[in-house]
Amino acid sequence: MRSIVFKAVLTASILLSFVGSVSAADQTVACPLLTQAQVGSATGATVGPGSPIARPGSCQWAGQGKIVTLTINQPRGGKSPVDQFNDGKRSIPGVTIEAVSGVGDDAYYVFYAGSSRAGCGIMVKKGSGAFEIRVYGFDLSQAKVVAKTLAQAAAGKF
Repeated sequence: MRSIVFKAVLTASILLSFVGSVSAADQTVACPLLTQAQVGSATGATVGPGSPIARPGSCQWAGQGKIVTLTINQPRGGKSPVDQFNDGKRSIPGVTIEAVSGVGDDAYYVFYAGSSRAGCGIMVKKGSGAFEIRVYGFDLSQAKVVAKTLAQAAAGKF
């Protein structure tokens, strides 16, 4: 009888630890943070469903010459996602960093200085995590609106 109880408790412990690890892993999956409809509405284009790029922490939607990518920062090189976010605020020659309000705990745009259609990114910090959305196929002023709209939607689920 003791053996059965021990096995039941052991099995329950293993299952509970697995469930905990699945929910933690889900936080690093990018595609569920935005829906195809949200991306289509923000871009004004018919886009395909999001699909991971290289790893589950990155996702891409594309259609009608418009591309949106979402990448969740992972610890890298001994730096946390927040450290990476903060490092990204540093000035880089030829790259413009511009503060954005109303998204996550902190956010900023990143784009090439003097470029109008090379893509625009928005870096977002929320809690102890950070993510980036990049949009392509827009003039810079429109790209900022699209990126911010999508970042606000993603931050709500992040």
